[in-house]
Amino acid sequence: MSQQVFVEEFDTPKHSKEHEALQALSLSLHRANVALILVGATEASEERKQLIRVASTHLLSGVNTLVSILSLTKKLSLKVKEATALTRGFYETLLVAAFTCVGGPERARRAELYSVYKTFRNQTQAHQAGKFVLRVSRTPRLSRKDPQVVAALEMFGGSSGIRPCFVESRAEMLEQVAAFDARAGLFFGGVEGMIHDVSSEIIHGSFHGYALFASRHNGKREMIDNLSAHHEMVFFSVNLSVAALSRVLGKTFDTQDAMADIERSCVSSFMPYVPDDMATQLRALYPE
Repeated sequence: MSQQVFVEEFDTPKHSKEHEALQALSLSLHRANVALILVGATEASEERKQLIRVASTHLLSGVNTLVSILSLTKKLSLKVKEATALTRGFYETLLVAAFTCVGGPERARRAELYSVYKTFRNQTQAHQAGKFVLRVSRTPRLSRKDPQVVAALEMFGGSSGIRPCFVESRAEMLEQVAAFDARAGLFFGGVEGMIHDVSSEIIHGSFHGYALFASRHNGKREMIDNLSAHHEMVFFSVNLSVAALSRVLGKTFDTQDAMADIERSCVSSFMPYVPDDMATQLRALYPE
């Protein structure tokens, strides 16, 4: 009989409801991306097409990440630690998508040319370890004479240091999104405060990053409660990120009806978790 390392898994009604809600949200996001692609197909402006293309790519990336999160959290277990790290990636992907949208076609062009720039610059890499130098060359290769490469190098430069796509920090991105839509900025800001510090501990491999999830209590109940609390953080972060991006996409591409439905679904999913007075306020903002 084969043997393998495994982590203990648990089932709770609360976790099952959260997981089902995120499954439904992933399908809604996929449908929203299809709708966005159809909007792009009817656009006459090439600049607007490019903006939709970049936004759609970010949305597809987010859907793929959410599918991975769902796979890790099908059962309640220590795998929620890795799901937390992925949730940070999900949040940042949607934040950059929103930041790109509020910046308009020029920012979308910058995003596309950065991909060309990074691909070209990383075609050959050299890494030294002591006396040895390892060179890695990728094929097929982009020609420096390619018009897209020329445009990318003009924008980002050909110096030895690779420049970032956007020079703005996350805080500056949040500020610009909030200026465009205050509620979207509030939603994203909530995720930033909720998950970014925790995920940093995990991503950078600290002892604390594991200790947060490996309950130091003796009882099984305490372990389940601890893991459930962390999954709840994932659940909230995904919903708030999607609600924020939905508001930005709705305003940017005049798809407010469809995006409002997704936003309302996100808010409704965490209504049972908030105090009664706050739930009353939310229902006033999001009537069923």
